[in-house]
Amino acid sequence: MDSGVVPFRAEVLTPFYYHGLYAPDGAATHPDVLSDTALCFALAHTLGLPPTPRLRQQPDYAEDLRRIPWRASLALGEGNRNLGPVRHIIDVEREGGYSVSLQKAMGSGFYKKTFYVHEVAPGARYSGMLHGPDPFGPGGELIVRVGVGRLGMLRLRPAPDVVACRLNAATARLFGQTLPEDGRMLDTLRLSPRYSLDEAAAVLATWR
Repeated sequence: MDSGVVPFRAEVLTPFYYHGLYAPDGAATHPDVLSDTALCFALAHTLGLPPTPRLRQQPDYAEDLRRIPWRASLALGEGNRNLGPVRHIIDVEREGGYSVSLQKAMGSGFYKKTFYVHEVAPGARYSGMLHGPDPFGPGGELIVRVGVGRLGMLRLRPAPDVVACRLNAATARLFGQTLPEDGRMLDTLRLSPRYSLDEAAAVLATWR
């Protein structure tokens, strides 16, 4: 196996969400997938390597990923579940600066400060692989934060028994590649076919 291949398993310790799937009065998170970019960013922040040196008006994930020493597969689970809806309130005036354009948007009647989310339940489990330096120290595990507001705590452990994975064809596009797709969960979550870990590592090594 490629020396840069680090298979892992992950377990959700605290609930988290991202705005992925539509739900009544809010959004739901797909409980059986964690994105590769979310994993890379979570690792970078946990290990003191924040990739974004300045605030941007528009995200540039390719540039940020080039600053991170890892690439990742999708982390996939099976049979994980969401919790019931939880109400969230956004302090739009503080977070948005209450600019004139924001005031107009809020006054239109289409802007909501209160919404409901369906979070991933603690105990959800995933598997996948990292390509790059082994991030696990002597303790053999890492706790990283994921989701909106980095509310979720995720335990990562090395898992030599993981032998296959799927890559994110949407991330491949950031690096000018087109991978075949077996399905699509979101526009930014596109499942490649299953690859052996060495096959996946050979693809990830070209994402530069």
